[in-house]
Amino acid sequence: MKQSYSKTKAFALLTTMALLLGCETGTKNKAPENGSYSMSSGIVSQKTNYKSHVPKETEIKKIYTNSGTPGYYVQVGYFGTQKPNDDIINRLEYASLPYAIVKKGSRNYLLVGAYSSYNKAREIQGIAQERVAEGAFIVKVVRP
Repeated sequence: MKQSYSKTKAFALLTTMALLLGCETGTKNKAPENGSYSMSSGIVSQKTNYKSHVPKETEIKKIYTNSGTPGYYVQVGYFGTQKPNDDIINRLEYASLPYAIVKKGSRNYLLVGAYSSYNKAREIQGIAQERVAEGAFIVKVVRP
C-alpha cells in the first residue's frame, strides 16, 4: 500500500511539473524598437505588421563600374585578374541563373542578375547559395 502511494505521489508531481512547464507565462516580451509587431509569451499576435528586412543603402556593398547594367546582383565569385573557371560557370548554367562578368579595373566579379529590387535579388540569393556558392551575397552595381 505504501509503495502505490509513493507512485501516485510521484505521478502527481510529474504531471504538475509538465503542466507548469507547458503553460504560457503570460508575460509580455519587449517589442522591437520600431514597434512593428507585438508578442505575448513568444506567440506573434494576429495584428502583426511584418516587414522583411531591407538593409539601408549604406549596408549594401556597391560596385562602381561602367561595364555592368545598374541594379542588384548576387555575387557568386571574385576572380582578381583571372577569368572564372568552367566549374562555376557550369553550375550557374545548370541552375538556369543569368550571370554576368563585370570588370572593374583589373578585377572580375561573377554576378547573378541584374534585378531591379533588393527583395528579388534576395530570393535568388538562396538559390545561388544552395546551387552555386555558399558565400553568395547581394551587391549593387552603380555607375560612377
